[in-house]
Amino acid sequence: MKKEMPPLRFKKDDAFFQYLRAEVNTYFIEKGLTKKATSFWYVKAWSLISIYILTYSSLIIFGKYTVVLYTCYAVLGILAILLGLNVGHDAAHGSISKRQSVNKRYAIVFDLLGGNSYIWRIRHIYAHHPYPNVIDFDSDIKQSKLVRIFPKDVYLKFHKYQHIYTPILLIFSYTLNWFLIRDFQDFYTQRFGKKIIKKHPKGTFSKIILFKCLYIGIILFIPLFVLGISWSVFLGFLMMNIFSGMIISIALVSTHVGDHHEFPTPNIDGNFDHTWSTHQIATTSDFCTKNKLTNFFFGGFNHHVIHHLFPEVNHVHYVNITPILKDVAFRYNINYRVEENLFQVFKSHINLLKREGYEHGLLYQEI
Repeated sequence: MKKEMPPLRFKKDDAFFQYLRAEVNTYFIEKGLTKKATSFWYVKAWSLISIYILTYSSLIIFGKYTVVLYTCYAVLGILAILLGLNVGHDAAHGSISKRQSVNKRYAIVFDLLGGNSYIWRIRHIYAHHPYPNVIDFDSDIKQSKLVRIFPKDVYLKFHKYQHIYTPILLIFSYTLNWFLIRDFQDFYTQRFGKKIIKKHPKGTFSKIILFKCLYIGIILFIPLFVLGISWSVFLGFLMMNIFSGMIISIALVSTHVGDHHEFPTPNIDGNFDHTWSTHQIATTSDFCTKNKLTNFFFGGFNHHVIHHLFPEVNHVHYVNITPILKDVAFRYNINYRVEENLFQVFKSHINLLKREGYEHGLLYQEI
């Protein structure tokens, strides 16, 4: 039986966020822009969808050539993550349109890619966004006992090697674990953050099974049937997941799990000594914000701080409102973090894994 969690509360006074919100609202009013998706978003979204369909068609038509088969599977792996970041993620936050029917329509991207949009939205909206980097609450960060991220988490002896095996696990098994295990685990989980869900909508489990069967049929069985049963197809499928793991690892490790990120814990009564907005900034950072390709392809993930503060705003606006955040944070002496060097981002993540694994293990032995 899981222990009862105290109701978490942040400090109420937040002059910083009130001022920031006013400045952001002024930006949209002066520019005459909606906070939701613009025509540019729709062009980008449907371009990515079209390229995915074209790549899959090329796999089926020309996949008898081994080079084409492997190339197509690799590109499909990359595109799957880009569609999740640019389309599915915005849909989950309701930031595409004011009409929820439109957001739900685009959320089906997750389902068609082998996940479950409903289950992922619950985990992301109720567990991660309110309490990023809070142990026992943020299930997006804590996904496995194999990896020790939180300073107050249980230490196991094998964690001293986690800086070696975690990057390998992330790249080789992240999407396969999501497809085969995580959605089912989450289906039987009742608590996400503070939200208790005792019963899911009727048909949820059937939908999970249906779309996973549809996905594996399209991405694996149809190529096997059309191209002939061949180990090349299975290797291509594995390659697709590896490339997906490589892309998603950039988004995941760059935003919340570096050695400079904080992992706040409330007191025994569930109270934090800081406000909600300063919590978001202390636990989140940006990366490669000056890189135009990253800005285009990563769906605003590299402008992650402004996303956590304004998740209802579509990602196409982040590049323009992040400078407002930087200016207001400077005025209020709040430490906004950004790392433009991707190598330093991964180095920071490895340093965190070493600190919470190897170095903690040495301290543990001394004690």
